[in-house]
Amino acid sequence: MAIGIVEFDLSMVNPETGRNLTARTYTVDGVNNVDNTPRLLSIGQLVMAICLQRASELEASIITLMEEMNSTSAKLEALTEIETEVLKWPDELKEAGSSARPLNNYNVSGDNAEYPRVTYKTALVNMGVIANGISYVRVSGNPDSDDIMYDNFITQLESKMDEMNSFSQQKMIELQSLTSKRDQSYDMISNVLKSLNTVQVGIVNNY
Repeated sequence: MAIGIVEFDLSMVNPETGRNLTARTYTVDGVNNVDNTPRLLSIGQLVMAICLQRASELEASIITLMEEMNSTSAKLEALTEIETEVLKWPDELKEAGSSARPLNNYNVSGDNAEYPRVTYKTALVNMGVIANGISYVRVSGNPDSDDIMYDNFITQLESKMDEMNSFSQQKMIELQSLTSKRDQSYDMISNVLKSLNTVQVGIVNNY
């Protein structure tokens, strides 16, 4: 943020020094008049302009962070749905007389546009839980190249969920910090306005 300083002659002489008195105003990038020329600001207006720009930047960061957290929540919801179903598999697999179950036979709903009715495999690959080459979960026996053992699968699934939960907690702390800084900027603007009003009232009363 570039801040310019503009001094002008007040056409008044300091009786003590005999020098002409000058006043100082400021310009800030992006704060312009209707004709797009830089607006001259008093020190109070300068502080408000800086605080408002800072608050706007923080507001944008808060929105981006909240979108990121919403995306993570949607992914966690999808993984929770998958885990709930997968935890039922072992007995069902044994009863069906099969030692493996294909991941592409099942869908995860999820309201988030990123995961609209995709297969378990697609969701799990996109979220880094399994490699793209894995197509089956196996309860017993030696896994083939496109298989993953059930216990390993559950471990990787829960590890990814723990990672996302940790990420969400970290982002929540970051969100609280950004929100606090934004509120401080608005508080400073309010305090400057109050000070300017007090000065103006004092000038009027003394006039």
